[in-house]
Amino acid sequence: MMRLVIFFLFLFYGTINGNNDTLNNVIPDDDKSAVDVEDLNELNRLPTNKTLNELYEDAVRAYLDEDWDRCIENFNVVTHGYKAYKRAIVNCRQKCREKAIGEAPIFPENIDDLHFYEKKVRETLCLLTCNQEYREIAGSRALKALPRETEQKLMQHKTYEYLHICYYQRKRYQDAANALFTFLVAHPDHAVSMETLKGYLTLPGVQKENVINLESPAYVSIYFKGVSAYEKENYAEAAGLFETSLRSYLDAEQECRFYCEGPFDQGWYPEFTSSVANHFAFCLKCKRACPRMLNSINGDYRPDILRSHYNYLQFSYYKLGNLKAACSAVESYLLFEPMDETMLHNKEYYTAQPKTKQQDFIPRNEALLYVKRQEYEVNLMVFISHEFSLINAKFKNKKEENLEKELSMEEDLHQPPGRSLFSSIKLSINIYTIPDESYETEDRKESKVKDDIYLISRDEELGGKNRYVADGFLSTADCHSLMQLVNIAGVEGDGYNGNKSPHSKYEKFEGITVGRIALLVYFGKIQPAQLQLLLEKTEQIRSHMENHFQVDRHLYFTYTHLVCRTALPDSPPNRDDLSHQVHADNCLLKDENICLRRNPAYIWRSHSAILYLNGDFNGGEFFFAKNRTARELDNLVSPRCGRTVAFSAGEENLHGVRGVLRGRRCALALWFTQNEKYSEYERDLARAILKRVQKIGPLRENNIQIPSKYEDLLIEHAKRDESLKHFFET
Repeated sequence: MMRLVIFFLFLFYGTINGNNDTLNNVIPDDDKSAVDVEDLNELNRLPTNKTLNELYEDAVRAYLDEDWDRCIENFNVVTHGYKAYKRAIVNCRQKCREKAIGEAPIFPENIDDLHFYEKKVRETLCLLTCNQEYREIAGSRALKALPRETEQKLMQHKTYEYLHICYYQRKRYQDAANALFTFLVAHPDHAVSMETLKGYLTLPGVQKENVINLESPAYVSIYFKGVSAYEKENYAEAAGLFETSLRSYLDAEQECRFYCEGPFDQGWYPEFTSSVANHFAFCLKCKRACPRMLNSINGDYRPDILRSHYNYLQFSYYKLGNLKAACSAVESYLLFEPMDETMLHNKEYYTAQPKTKQQDFIPRNEALLYVKRQEYEVNLMVFISHEFSLINAKFKNKKEENLEKELSMEEDLHQPPGRSLFSSIKLSINIYTIPDESYETEDRKESKVKDDIYLISRDEELGGKNRYVADGFLSTADCHSLMQLVNIAGVEGDGYNGNKSPHSKYEKFEGITVGRIALLVYFGKIQPAQLQLLLEKTEQIRSHMENHFQVDRHLYFTYTHLVCRTALPDSPPNRDDLSHQVHADNCLLKDENICLRRNPAYIWRSHSAILYLNGDFNGGEFFFAKNRTARELDNLVSPRCGRTVAFSAGEENLHGVRGVLRGRRCALALWFTQNEKYSEYERDLARAILKRVQKIGPLRENNIQIPSKYEDLLIEHAKRDESLKHFFET
């Protein structure tokens, strides 16, 4: 419910108004001037005899004294002061970086990498001067460094947790709603505040369409104005707005990255090189979080917000007759999503236009630099994580293990399908807190493979390696029981983005995840025996794969999806399109038949399997392919109840699905990893729920509605349930 309210309010997005207006960050063109005039105007509003930390403490005291007017005034001063503080720091760092880069080195030859250190020395000298200039004009105490604890509170918008109460006490209800909503955007799981906001929306004078996020990034309002102009087919205005929004987004991320280059308490006294490396890794991890912050639009996480600019721009420029700009925008979009079918189709269309030249398909410079930097940084984070984990394993040093976790690569580069940011955060928190009870031991006992399972095709028959087909995993009754799950509670479409036909326009797609099944079992809407059947049979497949492939490390489930594809009534009977295009499961297949192990591929996947539930349909055969365009008919696998095709997930096993011509094709898609960090947490929770229901029965709630994005509801109830909440204990 919490996410629904935030999503509802997201429809009424807004920008900061009145006294809360965010000032533009303008860096002076004159290199000799380090002082931003607007920052100085903001700083001059602050009492020059107090630091920002002292102002924050004064505001808290006003709140505790129930001096509501002084509370409002002081917290607004602190909010303005912190923005000026951040801009002053960012401006200094950015200006000094540019100045150091522009200086000729003392010695022309770069001996022992001294050019790098010389630039850092020059930056430091510049920063000392820059900060002093601010102090001389805005007061000697204005830019004194904030204590880390206070800075964290300001970064997390804790001021608004006080402000909304002060506004409420003065009967300024709209202001109270705005302040509380701003706090909730940063703290979406704060249940008490969510209930309070619902109450505010019922107060006199409060207009829910006017509830705004007072800390909304500047680019957001510009972006949605562009969307509005685009939908009204005013493409000239839309193109201008999206160009402005794009620059604003990139500027905001750059400011965030510079702000990350702050102090770092290492807690020990390392060598020179170790100190530099540790501080660099600390800053890099912070910088990698900047896109996540910018992509949270009033509580709704939209990872595609940056690349969507290029989608809107390509069509706007096409409508304006600027094909060269349209082609460049298409190529820029494909840097982020190389396999996007719609954009690849657009590229083909533009290529066929007589005025288009091949050299027009050059990505825009800012997009190219952004993607290159992102790829380098992500690979570097992975390298750091991997190498430090090796050292940890060797020396068994607990303190260093904590450091490795701090340096570990970001988990949400590309989330598994259907997993919200909120549940992914829960995943990252709870990965190491799965209860160490009897679940694992009992599942291992259940995983003994039946004698009537037999191989029907091996590597040699299937024309490749690390692949096989086996029959006998399910009986006819088992298949019927599992197919009922989709009939009862399947989500039409891909279940994540509202796309009813994600792979073929001639087919309807339905699916259900383990977590959703577990939630329905918990509420008594699905029989626990059906969930137990799914868990047991898929565990048998996992065990069978481990034995057959003789893997060197344990296979963990990373995602389980029961899916059905149904031929639409008006689909052509002789169509030759694919139900699922040729692809690999852990890398991006490029035109040159190169498979790239990078975002948005699920690079942690090591093996895959498909357990078929029926065969009473036409078409829908699975096939292995040698390249992106081939459809090897001699490597077809015809589905039938209980049949499983299993294979390693890399480029050695490109595969696809032929179109379903008639009827309905259902299967359990299983993906595995050898990295426990990516294990399917919903599966562990499902086992816990199953045991709970088998022991004390389901939870009976009348008129319970389960949304398509069910994860928050699942976690909310599990954390409240006495028999399940230990699952989330840290």
